[in-house]
Amino acid sequence: MEQVSFEQDLDKLIEAALYLGERSENDPYFGVSKLVRLLYYSDCAAYMLLGRPITGTTYLHFPHGPYPENWHQARVKMEQTGAVTVLRDQHAQGYHHYGLLTNRPADREVLAPQELAEMDAQLERFAGYSAAAIEDYARYEAAWLATEDGQAMAYELAGIFAPPLSQNSIRAVREVASAARAR
Repeated sequence: MEQVSFEQDLDKLIEAALYLGERSENDPYFGVSKLVRLLYYSDCAAYMLLGRPITGTTYLHFPHGPYPENWHQARVKMEQTGAVTVLRDQHAQGYHHYGLLTNRPADREVLAPQELAEMDAQLERFAGYSAAAIEDYARYEAAWLATEDGQAMAYELAGIFAPPLSQNSIRAVREVASAARAR
C-alpha cells in the first residue's frame, strides 16, 4: 500500500491554526502543543469525510504525538506578521509551555464550511483535554503504532483505534506497515 500524500497549503494551515486558536481562547489547556494535535485530528477527520485533509500537511510521529511537518515555518510566519503571539513559559518541573494568543481572526474565506465544521467537531471532541491527554489518546491509533519517530503518519490509517498493545504487537504492526511501504 503506497501512502497518499497531499501538497501542504501553508496559508490554510495558518488560517486553521488561527481559527482553532481563536475558538480556544477560554480553554485553560490550550497552547501550541494542543493546537498541533487539534490540527492533526481536524485534518484526519476531513480526510475521512471529504477524502482530503484541510491543510494538506504531512504529520510526523514525534515523541509527544503527531506533529505537522513545516510547523516551525508556519509559526514563524504567524509571529512575524503579528497574527499570533507565542508565550514561552518555563515550569518548575523543567518543561516548557508554549501558549498561543491570536491577534487577528482567521480568514474564513480560506476555509470551506465543511472544514470549519470539522475543526469545530474536534474542538468539541477534545474540550477539557490537555495536550498530554490527547497525546495519550493518539498512542492507541494505528497511524501512531505503525510509525516510529520522524516517520510520516498515514492518512489511510486515520480513525483506526487499537486497544493497548504489547511491545511485540507494536513491532508486528510496524513490520507490516514497513513491508507495505516497500511494495
